[in-house]
Amino acid sequence: MAHELAAIQSAIARNMRELSVLINEGNERRMTCAAGELGAAVGGMETATQKILASAEVIDDCARALAAALNNDYHHGLAQDLQDHVVRIYEACNFQDLAGQRIGKVIAMLIMIEERLVAMIQRYSGTSEQATEATKPSSSNLINGPRLDGAGGHASQHDIDAMFA
Repeated sequence: MAHELAAIQSAIARNMRELSVLINEGNERRMTCAAGELGAAVGGMETATQKILASAEVIDDCARALAAALNNDYHHGLAQDLQDHVVRIYEACNFQDLAGQRIGKVIAMLIMIEERLVAMIQRYSGTSEQATEATKPSSSNLINGPRLDGAGGHASQHDIDAMFA
């Protein structure tokens, strides 16, 4: 019985270490970082969508002015075609709102899962050895994607220029 309890305790300790490594990368939480990346993606989509909509509005205004100035039915039809395509652009830009809502749900889920895992790990871990092991830098720290505002761990343009000098 004691051997079985020791095996269970060992399995729990191993699972706790693996969970710690899963959610931690260096001193930063991986899921929080992923949520930040998704949030930045939503922000980028929103900015791009606003630019598209602003340009479509200018095109629509120009097409209306052009249609009002034309008296040839063929050319008037071309101006109307422009306006119809602008409406399609407006409709297509609805993706941003829907995608933002869906990504927002994923962000909330990631944060909730991470908070629960952290709470569970804190409840069941009594040694600082597990926390130290979970925060060891890994080789994945060497691969960085687009940088979030204020994020560390990325090479500056000056660092890159120095490598090629």
